[in-house]
Amino acid sequence: MNRNHWRCLELFLMGTLTLPIVGCLGEETTHEEVLGGTGEAGHAAALSTASSQEGFQEPTCGYIPCPVIENGNVLTLAGNCATYSTLRIPDGYVLDGAGHFVIALDPPGDHFKGPIARNCGSSAFYMNLRLMLMGLSDVCDTGDDALAGIRFDDATGSVINTQVFNIRQGDGTGGCQEGTGILIRNQDPPSPTRFVGVYGNLLLGYQKAGVVATGNVVVDITNNRLVGSGPIGNVAQSGIQVGLGATGSIVNNLISGHSFTGEGVASGILVYGGPLYGGPLSSDVLIQGNHLFNNDIGVYLSQGNEDQSPPAVLTNNQVVDNVLHFDGVTNGYVYQARISDLGTGNVIHSNVITGAGYDPATLPGSTFAVDVLAGPVASLAFLNPPRQAFPGLCSGPLIVQTQDVNGNLAVPTTTGFNITAAGPASPGIQFHTDPACAGPAVTTLDLANPQAQGRFYFRATTPGSVTVFVWNDALSQAQPQLVLPGLAPLP
Repeated sequence: MNRNHWRCLELFLMGTLTLPIVGCLGEETTHEEVLGGTGEAGHAAALSTASSQEGFQEPTCGYIPCPVIENGNVLTLAGNCATYSTLRIPDGYVLDGAGHFVIALDPPGDHFKGPIARNCGSSAFYMNLRLMLMGLSDVCDTGDDALAGIRFDDATGSVINTQVFNIRQGDGTGGCQEGTGILIRNQDPPSPTRFVGVYGNLLLGYQKAGVVATGNVVVDITNNRLVGSGPIGNVAQSGIQVGLGATGSIVNNLISGHSFTGEGVASGILVYGGPLYGGPLSSDVLIQGNHLFNNDIGVYLSQGNEDQSPPAVLTNNQVVDNVLHFDGVTNGYVYQARISDLGTGNVIHSNVITGAGYDPATLPGSTFAVDVLAGPVASLAFLNPPRQAFPGLCSGPLIVQTQDVNGNLAVPTTTGFNITAAGPASPGIQFHTDPACAGPAVTTLDLANPQAQGRFYFRATTPGSVTVFVWNDALSQAQPQLVLPGLAPLP
């Protein structure tokens, strides 16, 4: 390795982190060691020296062109490094970054292709990494050559406490439809179901999407932060995509800044599939407890037939207890919606929705709170399981919603409903709209809201069974509840 040509670079990440890097640009094209550490902006020298280790290579597939410490099946980075090619993780191994950077660069005379890291076998695990592309030429790639931070191909595994930056061609202002932070795919039909967890990661600067899962995979995407570049006009970005047969849970993530100023829409969370996209449906996806800010569509459920009609089978995706907000109108199409639903029997309720960008009054016909392709109201449904409560204490929430014949939410023409009760525990029962049952008792509900729902609680004084009825002249529904004898157990 020629050590006569050194360069120092300062990488400013999120305005707070500076990494002084001294990299050797010699005749070797397989990898490049990078020295450095974190420090204040303006540091003039690297904080470490070059390691004499040449990296890790496993005979059948594994290749990590970085200094590592090997302990069983755990490979721990010994320092920051750079690479001209993909790190290949042996089957069943853990790559622990120990907080160090792996930076991918264009090799001399060519450009970087594919992911920074990928699996060799049927499982791979990543933790405590900082992955970054830097200074790539603006050359678009597709297929296996498309850019990604970490890619799972037909593999089980996890990504934990990892930061993925700048997965993009050039400065990201071109039109390349690639650049995914974490790509999880298993679309080979004979392959078994794979399970991948994505926990506690930070992704920003990606060109197309933060996390994408497609095919026969079950994902758990929890407690991540995904930051889009919007509003932008070159690429319609997505924070998280789950589609074409993939399923799982998307829970407690912070997703922001996916807004497209061109003729299309960006999305915070996208679930897609069916003949409309040339692949299988994605069903039973749980989307809960996420905070989504300034995305063209907060949660986009887009599954249908080629003619854009809903599928004949239930998709049963659940969008509950999320917080969605958009300050204004930046989409160029123009179409903005907190939740947009093309599907059959998806469950949408108890989401907090704010901001002028999702207010139907801002641009009627273009800005929506909840936009569901649904038929006329056909039934009233309880969305909660039967509740149990102790005498004198408030129950858990009872949630009712008007729906069409396929179980899609549908706003009724007559929105007022009565609440009554019958059964041994009904004498003295009261209904409230606050979870402490501290406010005034109520006997009616109004479902005139974008999610066509009503939420209430009961407090009874007598043990026994009780049936709660919600009804008006057109619709009615009943659900049994139970008031337990004795006192509530101490917390």
